Amino acid sequence: MTSLQQRQQVDQNYDAFQRMLASLLADRRGQYALMRDRDVVEFFDDPGDAYRAGLRRFSDHLFSIQEVDDEPIDLGIFSHAGD
Repeated sequence: MTSLQQRQQVDQNYDAFQRMLASLLADRRGQYALMRDRDVVEFFDDPGDAYRAGLRRFSDHLFSIQEVDDEPIDLGIFSHAGD
């Protein structure tokens, strides 16, 4: 695992998330998407829960978390999980 791999994972997940955001807003607004390889793995109500699940599932830390919201929000560590 390198920081370059982590950055690529976060960037790819963010791009994929932006494309699917409109379809997620109706049912998932305010939830947090745990993402890996440009796909949503699971949704959570709490960003900490999403982060801990990512650490448990992905020992290489190649995942990211995005809030389902139509206003961009920098989630700090959560938007760059694995950095």
